[in-house]
Amino acid sequence: MYIDIRRIYGKYLTLNIPNTFSDEQIHKRLTEVYYAEKVDLERFADLRKDAHANFEHAAGAYVFEDPRGTAKLARLNAEEEPEDSSYAWVMNSTQIGMSDMLTLEITIFHGIAEEEIRLGNLRFEEYLVMLYLTGHIELENDEQVEQARDLYKNGHYLRYFGAQNGSGVYLYRPEL
Repeated sequence: MYIDIRRIYGKYLTLNIPNTFSDEQIHKRLTEVYYAEKVDLERFADLRKDAHANFEHAAGAYVFEDPRGTAKLARLNAEEEPEDSSYAWVMNSTQIGMSDMLTLEITIFHGIAEEEIRLGNLRFEEYLVMLYLTGHIELENDEQVEQARDLYKNGHYLRYFGAQNGSGVYLYRPEL
């Protein structure tokens, strides 16, 4: 599948996508797109016992319990999620529940280095693809986004972002 990176970049230039999201922007994205609910950090107090969770750096917590949101969060996952799947994110700490979509969103919230923002830089181009897969960039009359999501779901990954399976099969191939 060919991903028209120039078209995505052109749309990117017209949008006001933050390059690092503020807490307010993160809140708006999570609650409006994924129907998340911000909850008290103490709900995840058991994470204090997990040395890998970095709970001491936690800055807030969101749970995703609305079926409309959980369906969106599961749409890049390789396997069908059970209907009772639950997801949560403890900011600056850990993600709970396997969601490739949420993993990409969290990466987007952190942004990309300013010096990398240029066409021809594969890392930036894949960042644009990530914005496209997650719906931050939507193209008019676009029939390819669902095809791109299906390819991602079925093992075509990004080199620099998200899950990897070691196959070397990538969703985005830059123009030669």
